[in-house]
Amino acid sequence: MKLEMKGIFGKEYVMTTLESTISMIRVLPESDLAEVQNFARKLIQKREAKCPFALKSREDIYRDLEIAHKQITSGECQDAGEFIAEVRKEYGI
Repeated sequence: MKLEMKGIFGKEYVMTTLESTISMIRVLPESDLAEVQNFARKLIQKREAKCPFALKSREDIYRDLEIAHKQITSGECQDAGEFIAEVRKEYGI
């Protein structure tokens, strides 16, 4: 991808995706750079793992586990054996 820009003397030039990305990153505060770095790390891990799903952070996993624990405690879940029996019946397995 190329981005057309005007230089400091009004002359037009084409910026590559890398140049454009670097120019945006240069003006970000440190806290935003940490978020960009975290996103890039997840993107690389996802590609290396050939994973079709979004990777979760440790905080996301702990939050999901906490929600699941609360659901189990309040009875908002189905017994795994019952669920498997329903799936088998539905698909004739």
